[in-house]
Amino acid sequence: MKIKNAAAIAVIALATLTACGESTESAAPSEAAGPTPASSTAPAQNIQPPETNDLMSEASPEGARAFLHNVFELKSYNQRTGETGELLAAFDGADAATAEAEEFAAMYDDGGWVLGGQPKVKQIIVTTPADEVSEDVEVDALITVNPDAYTSFDAAGEVQETRPFDPAGTIYSATVVFSEGAWKATSLEETPDAEIPSE
Repeated sequence: MKIKNAAAIAVIALATLTACGESTESAAPSEAAGPTPASSTAPAQNIQPPETNDLMSEASPEGARAFLHNVFELKSYNQRTGETGELLAAFDGADAATAEAEEFAAMYDDGGWVLGGQPKVKQIIVTTPADEVSEDVEVDALITVNPDAYTSFDAAGEVQETRPFDPAGTIYSATVVFSEGAWKATSLEETPDAEIPSE
């Protein structure tokens, strides 16, 4: 009797394991791994690039703002992944921003990573008069930004640089041009002493 019971239990257990295996195999392809933020022991994983905005196809102040907002999302993506493709494609010159993007790429290529530090845009102020914004015109803007606290690590997990959160934030100055259906940043750099115009 005990032998029969043991055999029956074994059959049930085998059937259960087989069923579990089948359900796992069928579910696995449809379940994409979700994004994982960086930590003090590992870089971020499965971070998706930001989506574009329809306004970015307009030669208007709104289009310039939408483009610059996307650029800062791409800067954040670059900082979390080291990927430079879409960000560098948004530049035509912009030497300071290009060099920064390439530094993050080199850090990740060497096995390092960044925890925090993503630039959060507070306001984008197009300082070029709205009626002057059109195709092939240089458009100037100021961007107020609050970066998170920042820590970078090398491949061994050793801290390389830290920057605390600064509630005062900082200011970037940008020059962008709409040409052949797309915006490009010809200049983008941190200018903390820039004056925000009064309304």
